[in-house]
Amino acid sequence: MTVSAIAGAVRQRFNQVGIQTVLNTAVAATRKVPWRGIITYNPNRTDPDVDVGSIDPILSPYPMAPDVGWNPTGVLDFDNAAIRLSAGLKGGVAPSTTLTATTWTYQVASLSQDAFDVYTVESADDTEATDAIIAFGGVIDVMEETLPEDGGPWTISDTWILSGATLGSNGTNSITIDATPEWVFGTDTAFYKDTAVGSIGISPWADIHSAVIRVTNNLDKKRFQNGSNTRFQLGGYSRGPRMVELIITASKNATAIAERATFDDSPVPNRYFKVSTTSTELAAAAVPFRYDRLGAFRLFEVDDVEVENNAAIQFTYRAYYDATLGYSYRSVLVNTLSALP
Repeated sequence: MTVSAIAGAVRQRFNQVGIQTVLNTAVAATRKVPWRGIITYNPNRTDPDVDVGSIDPILSPYPMAPDVGWNPTGVLDFDNAAIRLSAGLKGGVAPSTTLTATTWTYQVASLSQDAFDVYTVESADDTEATDAIIAFGGVIDVMEETLPEDGGPWTISDTWILSGATLGSNGTNSITIDATPEWVFGTDTAFYKDTAVGSIGISPWADIHSAVIRVTNNLDKKRFQNGSNTRFQLGGYSRGPRMVELIITASKNATAIAERATFDDSPVPNRYFKVSTTSTELAAAAVPFRYDRLGAFRLFEVDDVEVENNAAIQFTYRAYYDATLGYSYRSVLVNTLSALP
């Protein structure tokens, strides 16, 4: 006699995504992603604030617009990075190809609003046939990448918002995950800090302990009162004041000490950063996997920190729109993902 395992094994959880063509219409997922985190759903049930002769509720609560979220965490790889940039920076990017290598360029607009790519996300486990959560209309509100001190791969921690979800569904079957992803290693990452817009990516900043790149989009969900029978349907997203932060923890070398000395300068000096991760693996012949982050930044905070036995300096920069550079923030990714899922 055998005894069945208890359903709902944590390690049998999975997430898979697919890009949509219509905001509030889910599609079948086509790609499984190596990230942890399950979709959350809150229908915002509300008790009527009325007098009914009872100190306990009697009337049935009514639902309001749902809050649907997803907070995936994991290790950053080159191919799935394109999905994050598509959902977190801008939509509608067409890649270029060289043999098996694909180049994605995400340069955010400051003087206008970029379009959105929106995604369906499916979360499930071994009960997927009856208990998958299928959320739709997904974009990234906060996108964060962390370079660890040990030189291992960059990690991610993102905050997705979605327009709606269906519970108790049957997810898409037979999607296999890429078993050999190319990781974005910290030890393959170089930092460049320049003072002239035309010199971006020229002057290396050596001996960086760790770093964080965080994009906070401040997206606004719009729902309109149009009298349709699709109650609380999302009408669209609006972009709010974006904040791109670059947080660098540096050893106390001459570059860091000189940079700290500018913290009381007026006017605030402009800085042009390039953070470039170039893999030792090739996306095509003589074309390595690569992930570049470039932008115009200004220093906003300086802190003294400790990295084990050594003092270090932590610098917090914020991106700004530079008319000469032509953008505030830009990501260029070279991988082997020929199209978004």
